Amino acid sequence: MAIRLSKGFGGSPETWLLQQMQYDLWHALKRKGKIKVRKFGTALAA
Repeated sequence: MAIRLSKGFGGSPETWLLQQMQYDLWHALKRKGKIKVRKFGTALAA
């Protein structure tokens, strides 16, 4: 899709991918308080 956008509107495919990544991260950060993550213990030395 990024290649099609770059052909249709200009800019590089990387620019379009970066914009999508920033948009996705913005949405994730808005709801980061609702994201549940279980922490893992530290690895034991062998």
